Amino acid sequence: MRATTLTFVLGLSAFGFAAQAQDASAPDQIRIATASTSVAHGPLTIAMVDPTIFGDNGIEISVTDLRGASPNCIAALLSRSVELCQVGTPTGVDAIAEGANLRAIAVLTGPINEIFLSAKTVERLGVAPDAPIGDRIAALEGLTLTTSAPGTAHYLTLGATLEKAGLSFDDIHYATLGDVPAMIESIRNGQIDGSLWTIGSLAPLLQDGSGVRWISMARGDIEEFSTLPYVTVYARGDWVDENPELVERIHQSYADAVDALKNDPTASEKIKAEFAPDLAQELWDDGFSQAQTAYLDGAATTAEAWQQSIDMQARSTGKDYTAAAFDKVVIPSARAE
Repeated sequence: MRATTLTFVLGLSAFGFAAQAQDASAPDQIRIATASTSVAHGPLTIAMVDPTIFGDNGIEISVTDLRGASPNCIAALLSRSVELCQVGTPTGVDAIAEGANLRAIAVLTGPINEIFLSAKTVERLGVAPDAPIGDRIAALEGLTLTTSAPGTAHYLTLGATLEKAGLSFDDIHYATLGDVPAMIESIRNGQIDGSLWTIGSLAPLLQDGSGVRWISMARGDIEEFSTLPYVTVYARGDWVDENPELVERIHQSYADAVDALKNDPTASEKIKAEFAPDLAQELWDDGFSQAQTAYLDGAATTAEAWQQSIDMQARSTGKDYTAAAFDKVVIPSARAE
């Protein structure tokens, strides 16, 4: 209608043609809320420092970092403040179970979290960091541990880890904590025994010897967790239905971002310069190299892995997740064989 009005008023003037051409070539503006900008969310962080990843698909993004506040990501999506929410997979699945009409348009990473304990706690336990995994899990009994809020991917991973030694959250002193500097200082100062969080985030504890990497899902310490879809990009179902071609371009952009993370030799340097300039290079390299193996090719997951995650969630919450089934929620281009 606007183009028609311009044509009528300006009599097909050169200005009118220029205005139409500019509108046609303008990139689509997409607002993204993300629970984090850690390496777990690497496909987005590389896109933030390299605008051509989305730009080559005709998209310009603006990003809001919610700094661990996963529920706020879904709230922003449902309130239409953003078009996309990038968050731990279970957070979106929970929202779907509660009636939200959401779709998964890209699935980005497998598990890339780890448990750090304070060095003093490890000394007190008398269990070595390279002891059999069952012994390391059993040693968590009675400890004060933090992670993200109930229902999030970190929380469910901690619960499933405890289960492997016949433990539950009742056997530890659990507290919600989503602020990484607070975790680090709390571990250093003996206020808590440890935390489960994204690989690399707690690496400063290695610099001064105040912390110990106890269990790493990223390096495969718990083999059956290795295929879990950990971070997913969600959009409202009605918006997906109204914008199928744009959704495909968004998915392709995320797939391109994963490819860049794995194959562009400058990706690590670009992300570190923007998001972790003060972290020691060897610690950054350690975390990034682990993350590279967890990024999912094609930004896609399998039906089996998606169901495994739902089953884990159901055991923890007792909810019915039928509405979040793979074939109902994950768009075709985000489905791997």
